[in-house]
Amino acid sequence: VTAKYDGIVDDDAIALSTHKGQEFDYVISGRLKVKLDNHIEILEAGDCVYYDSSHGHGMVALDGDCVFLAVVMSEN
Repeated sequence: VTAKYDGIVDDDAIALSTHKGQEFDYVISGRLKVKLDNHIEILEAGDCVYYDSSHGHGMVALDGDCVFLAVVMSEN
């Protein structure tokens, strides 16, 4: 996935979504600001996050575009 940089860095402006399953995101290049419910993490190349997708989550690129691997595992 390529998250295009759009200048949004305000924590409250990060749109959250939810869905069934779990998600793993691994940053390949750039920086990614990830919001999980009310928690914020800044990820850089080589960093990853794994979470239950039924919790609110959203992300924005920082300082330019960010390329990351997103693996979404649905519950059957």
